[in-house]
Amino acid sequence: MHYYPLLKNIHIILALTSGIGFALRGFIRLVLQQPLKHKVWKIAPHIVDTLLLASGVTLWIIVGWPIFSWLGVKLLLVIAYIVLGILAFRTERQARATSLYLLALVVFLCIAALALHKPL
Repeated sequence: MHYYPLLKNIHIILALTSGIGFALRGFIRLVLQQPLKHKVWKIAPHIVDTLLLASGVTLWIIVGWPIFSWLGVKLLLVIAYIVLGILAFRTERQARATSLYLLALVVFLCIAALALHKPL
């Protein structure tokens, strides 16, 4: 349990990195309408998100939160965020892609709020 503060901080940094990276990729792709050709844009999100998931699962195991609580809602929102993000980047129609991207950002903010306040 003495690793908890460090692991929690790593998880928060990874979550911020993931969210800012997604927002930046969406801005470049959808607002500036530039393709994301560089390998860093394609590889880095997978590395960050894998580490984010691993740190989240490790925190869950260490603390032992019940899955049928705020954590379950957060996991459902994470799935929605992933699906919306994939659809936003794969949709050809600009207006639809932008709407999906903005909705994914809102879901990301809901995930962050839920993690900070744990109201359930």
